[in-house]
Amino acid sequence: MLAHRTQVKNEAVSLISNLLNRHATTYPRLCLALRNLIMNEVSNDAREDFAKLPEIISEVKRQLDFYPVSHNIVYRRVAGADAGSQRVPLASRWFAVMTALVYQMPNSCRYFTRPETIKLPYGFSSERFYEIVSVRRETKLFKTAVSFLANDNRVDLMLIDGPLAFSNWWVRKGEERERLALISSINLLLNRCAERGVAVAGIVKRATARYLVRYLGLQERTHLPDAFILLQALESGERTAIFSPRSALRRTTKTTPFMDLINWPIHSFYLRASSNPLLPPIRIDVPEFMLKQVNPLADYIRATAVRDGIPLAIVKADEEVRVTKRFVNEVYSELIPRLERRFGSSLAASMRGELE
Repeated sequence: MLAHRTQVKNEAVSLISNLLNRHATTYPRLCLALRNLIMNEVSNDAREDFAKLPEIISEVKRQLDFYPVSHNIVYRRVAGADAGSQRVPLASRWFAVMTALVYQMPNSCRYFTRPETIKLPYGFSSERFYEIVSVRRETKLFKTAVSFLANDNRVDLMLIDGPLAFSNWWVRKGEERERLALISSINLLLNRCAERGVAVAGIVKRATARYLVRYLGLQERTHLPDAFILLQALESGERTAIFSPRSALRRTTKTTPFMDLINWPIHSFYLRASSNPLLPPIRIDVPEFMLKQVNPLADYIRATAVRDGIPLAIVKADEEVRVTKRFVNEVYSELIPRLERRFGSSLAASMRGELE
C-alpha cells in the first residue's frame, strides 16, 4: 500500500492561518501517485487489448464485406433533426428544458415545436431524473420530425441525430408511459416516411455499442466497441455490409423487448467518412423499407460529410438546437433578480457546482 506523511513543524494556529491565505493548489506527491496509477493501469489494459486486435480485425474482415462509397448526391431536399436539453438548478425541484429542431437543406429553413419543461420533486434521484430527461428528449426529437412532415414540408431524406436501433438499456430507463411514448413517436415517424416515400436514417456520431461484435460472435474475445475496431479495419470512404442489431442482441441476451415494439426491423452499417485516423466511423441505422437505398444513402452522407465525418444536415441541426450551458447561465442570471424583486428571496438557488 502506498503511504506518505508530511511532518509539519509549525504551530497549529499559524498553519491554519497560512492555509487560509494560500490559494488552492495541488499536492505534488499525491499528483505523482495518481499519474503513475493512471499511466500503469491504462498501459496494461491497452497492451492486452492491442495484442488481440489484429486477430479480431482479421476475423471481422473474414466475416463481413466492406464496400467503397462514392460522392454521389441523389437526395436534393434533405432535413436534419436534433434535440437538446439543459438542467436548470432550482432549490425546490428538478427542472430541465428541452427542445428539438429540423434544419432543411438547401433552403436553410428551420422548423421547431414549442420547447418543453420537465419538473420533478427531489424525491427522484438525480440518476432517475436524467434518465427521464433522456427518454423525453428522444421522444421530442421524433415528434418534431413527424410534425415537420405533417406540415407538408416535402423532403427526399430525413436524417435523425441519434439511433433507430435501441439497446435493452432503454427498457429500464424512465417511466413506462414515457418509454411507450418514445416507441410510439418512432413508429409514427417511420410509418409516415414509408407512406410518403421519404428516405430516413439515424446517424450515431459517437457509437459505443457492440452490436457488430455480438453479431459476429466476437463478444467473448474482445471488450472493444464496434467503432474502435472498425477504425482500424475500414479505410476512409468505406462502409460495412448491413447487419441487424436486433439479431445481434438476441444471440447474447436472448430478448430485445424495446426493439420488438418498433414496427419496422432496423438494420445498420458503419461508414468511415473522415480521413482523420483518430475519428471512428459513424453508425447509420435504417428501417427495412430503406434497404434498397443503402448505397445512395451512404454516398450522400460521405459527399456531404464535414466536421468529424458527419453529414452537413446533422451538423447544422445540432448547431441550431443546442441548449448551451452558457445560454442557460444568462437566463438564470436574469431569473434570480426577477424572483427576488417579486418574492423578496430567490428559489433559484443553484445546486453547488451546477452552473460553474
